[in-house]
Amino acid sequence: MDFSLQNDLLSIKINAVGAELSSLVQRETGREYIWSGDPAVWPSTAPVLFPIIGALKDGATTIQGEQYRIPKHGLIRHNTDLEFFSKLEDRIVFRLCSSPATLDLYPYQFDFRITFRLRNEHLIIYHEVMNTDDRPIYFHLGGHPAFRVPHFADDAYGDYLLRFEHAEDSRSHEVTDGGTIGTGTRDVPWTEGGTVLPLSHDLFAHDALVFKDLKSRSVLLESRNHGPVLKLDYAGWTHLGIWAKPQGDFVCIEPWIGLADSAAGDGQFTHKEGIISLEPNEVYEMSYDIKIL
Repeated sequence: MDFSLQNDLLSIKINAVGAELSSLVQRETGREYIWSGDPAVWPSTAPVLFPIIGALKDGATTIQGEQYRIPKHGLIRHNTDLEFFSKLEDRIVFRLCSSPATLDLYPYQFDFRITFRLRNEHLIIYHEVMNTDDRPIYFHLGGHPAFRVPHFADDAYGDYLLRFEHAEDSRSHEVTDGGTIGTGTRDVPWTEGGTVLPLSHDLFAHDALVFKDLKSRSVLLESRNHGPVLKLDYAGWTHLGIWAKPQGDFVCIEPWIGLADSAAGDGQFTHKEGIISLEPNEVYEMSYDIKIL
């Protein structure tokens, strides 16, 4: 079931399963910005990543001496138990609280909320994690929105680029066949002094680009023929992933706090890179902003 929200400029739809953003339309033009979720290519549109990002090494992790098998990207994605929590004129909120089903996979008590807010030409996606346990809880958090490329009918995929806020020279950390972060890196085809990353299907032949040390905290998706399409601001997030299925007509711009397991890691959940620790009764908040241009 989809839930809808609109203002004078934009309309959105949210799939109640996993609270995935499934549509973002500019009302004046009728243009759709979110990938279709074609099951023949990649059936998702914007997974919500909590309490892990990506894969666990060997599919499992150890928490206080016990082994847990948290699914890839965590507990929110594909989850049919999210609650439609509230709707106001400019926002819609979904919620997932810990339950016997979640505790079998992740042994912490939590109250997770995600809010989709429309403000003029912006869609702001807020995440809140409350620790309802009597001990610290640990987690990662991430977004995974997939944007339609090409966006204009007369464009090809190779007519698109990502323009970064600052000049970058980072290499991408490799992703292993098992979905973990390897020890090596690979070149990134930066152009225009490091501010531009041209898109091509070949760019994703070896999985995602994974960045740990970018200076930029905003990125534009642009058509070489038509100019800027949208801007994603991710201030406060520590990592960024750029990904698409080879031959998929989309690009995912993924703000993360944390990463998939390291291939060289020891399997201890609290040792995961970038892990967030939250004390009892505290709330962790983080958001990113999509601006339609």
